[in-house]
Amino acid sequence: MKIVEKNIEDWIKPYATIVGDKLNVDESLRETNPSEFYLRLTLPSQFESYAIALHSFWINHKIPIEKVFTNENSNEEFPEEDYSRINWKEFCLRKGREFDLNRELNSRIKHTDSYDKQLNNELYPGEGLMDNEHLLSLIEIVNELYGNQVIDAFYTFLSTKNWEKDLIYSGKISEMPKLFDIENLRLTPSLIYPIERNWVVNTDYDLPFSTIGGETEFISELSKRNPNEIIIINR
Repeated sequence: MKIVEKNIEDWIKPYATIVGDKLNVDESLRETNPSEFYLRLTLPSQFESYAIALHSFWINHKIPIEKVFTNENSNEEFPEEDYSRINWKEFCLRKGREFDLNRELNSRIKHTDSYDKQLNNELYPGEGLMDNEHLLSLIEIVNELYGNQVIDAFYTFLSTKNWEKDLIYSGKISEMPKLFDIENLRLTPSLIYPIERNWVVNTDYDLPFSTIGGETEFISELSKRNPNEIIIINR
């Protein structure tokens, strides 16, 4: 994929929360139904189906249980390879509580958890950082359903290391994994969409999940291949 000099397409630009228009979304939904609130905030209403891709928790199983403690501003770092990804439902199980999507969304977004504090063997879901597994699954399904579509991948300046300007890469979706290796890109694309406009992914820089809209078959396949990680939202 190559950097192109163009703007985000008008149909999706209002949903790019940094450079787009401020959308009028019912604020009461933020508390009562956050999954619906963030879908309205980040995606247009033109699609058949919608889903939320929950960015993974990470657990370091190499730390002995006797050395696990509440992580309060600790600067201790461990190698990335020591961590294993787990989904939100598995994390809730570790904490002895039942998974409820809206409750967990509110907990993660507010950066508070009334049940516990972060432990030193835990990494919480990355904001603006969609799981590679989800992106690779998306590429595979798009190729199966629609062929090797031409897409735009938009990076807000906050998704880059130099924080200088927004970037748009354009090219075949099969080429998207090459973006993961570009040193200047510290997060995943803020927006990914094809020229056909039949699906879109929004990975807001400030949210620990991504929102996805598209045709029912597309959304169903994503959820089926990523159980308990990409969750269909019935609207």
